[in-house]
Amino acid sequence: DVYKRQGIDRILIVDNAIKLLNSLKSGLDKFRQFKILTAFDGMQALAILKREKVSILVTGLRMRRMDGLELLAEVTREYPNILSIVTTALSFPLTKDVQGDSLFSYLNKPFNHLRLHSEILKVLDCLDEINFKSGIYLTSMLPLINLERKTCLLEFSAGRDRKGFFHFDNGVICDVRCDDLADSEALEKMLFWGPGQYWFKPLPDDPAVTEFHGSLAQMLGEGDGFKELDRKIKKR
Repeated sequence: DVYKRQGIDRILIVDNAIKLLNSLKSGLDKFRQFKILTAFDGMQALAILKREKVSILVTGLRMRRMDGLELLAEVTREYPNILSIVTTALSFPLTKDVQGDSLFSYLNKPFNHLRLHSEILKVLDCLDEINFKSGIYLTSMLPLINLERKTCLLEFSAGRDRKGFFHFDNGVICDVRCDDLADSEALEKMLFWGPGQYWFKPLPDDPAVTEFHGSLAQMLGEGDGFKELDRKIKKR
């Protein structure tokens, strides 16, 4: 494989729009800088990840069989050193590239191969950062779940003895648990753990229905609130 011999980075682009995939691959191939791989959903992407060493995952969110959020969660567990770029046609409240020492980028659709090429180069530069940490910050994952209006139980882990749970109903947090803490106290504690791993699970038969109160509830629904959380984390 000429790409392996030359040490060229592999970029995996995942989206259910076949025309977009073909256009991006065709455009990026002209630069002759990367090996471009494509998949139309999360299941196909995981099959590619098992046989290819990928540097960057570029994924949409809404796909059949396995959506982009579930794919990202799997990547945090099985391929934690892969950097991620999320693409979405929806208005996203937080457009930050660097979350502390972890990299997680967003691209709003529509975009072309030139815009994606620029973002890929920016992301690859972060591989050389000494303090780079694998995983995804909660301040990156939570707004995506809100954006997609997902109903689920989310498990978050940031290492040994650091585990918490979120109950989402149509993208809205209804309950948060961490050790013996609940609601805003549990969330505030987990926000400072740093990037971690995620599991999406079905809700239990009798899920908690506690309404999430406090100033953080407002932050979770607004872009400015997430920026404020980022500032607090950096000052920590």
